[in-house]
Amino acid sequence: MLPMDAKKNADSYSYPNGMLNSGYVGGVLRNPDPVNGICYIQQTRNENHMLPIAFDPKKTPLPRNIQEGDLIFAICHASGERKEDQRIVHMKSISFEQPNTMHLDKRFADDLLRKWGSLVHAAAKDSGTPDSIRKLEEEFGRPSDTQARLDSIDWRVLGLNKNATNTVRLAGFIQAKSLEQNRVGPDGKPLNDRLVVLLRQTKDPDKSIAIRWYSKNLRPLAEKLHRGIPISVSGEFRLDVKAIAPPDPDSGIAPVSSIPFIQAKDFPSPVAPGSDLIRVIPSWAAELFERPTQREVEASATSSDAERQALFAAIQPSAT
Repeated sequence: MLPMDAKKNADSYSYPNGMLNSGYVGGVLRNPDPVNGICYIQQTRNENHMLPIAFDPKKTPLPRNIQEGDLIFAICHASGERKEDQRIVHMKSISFEQPNTMHLDKRFADDLLRKWGSLVHAAAKDSGTPDSIRKLEEEFGRPSDTQARLDSIDWRVLGLNKNATNTVRLAGFIQAKSLEQNRVGPDGKPLNDRLVVLLRQTKDPDKSIAIRWYSKNLRPLAEKLHRGIPISVSGEFRLDVKAIAPPDPDSGIAPVSSIPFIQAKDFPSPVAPGSDLIRVIPSWAAELFERPTQREVEASATSSDAERQALFAAIQPSAT
């Protein structure tokens, strides 16, 4: 748990590497494992999209008064990992809290209930409505406009596209980027462009944090984001879920794979020299401005090839 004075001063925990790295996720506590230091925060009825949150059982234990199915709030740090050919984002809690009047306002309730009210894929497990969500509905009522917050980026409604239950704020240096255009879904319908940026905050480039943008015509944005540029971005912690086999004939549930990532919910902003967002300029940052290797050049190209797929995840459209 964070001490009370630290809770009042976000600066005390928001710069683990001298760069902004602060996230908070609120929802329903699921599958807590205090021995191995892992739990899940559920924000939708679809159990495939429960968000994994790691924690240190000794330094940051789960509150004893919060049980499975209760509402919980986690203050987290994001980190990246290169796992085989995938880029994985991890969220590790530095503090768990039981939502109180500071958290449980109308905006928080609307955002969580709106997510919980979304349709569940036919081949996914629907967890229904736990008592904690039911009580939230009784206190605040159901959201009146379930379409107000769009799931993908729409530059005209960015004010509505912020989520009071799931926010990650980051600043760092661009390690690499990948733009995919002319994407097509399993049903043959065209998909939005996808831009993936690896944001580096540590000496190890394999720990860069994968951030994704989804929208129409992302090329102009991609062309402005160059290796080594310091940027800041706000987004959400999400899972890219896809079915890996047909549904089980008995249960009707399909096995899935999931890739945790950060989905950007705003334009990235350049970080000016002397900005408070990046307080320490590491020596490795200068290396990013040196000539990139051929492998990195190919990884930043807009075409799909083996090298780019090796650096970035070979991500398929979500199915469940």
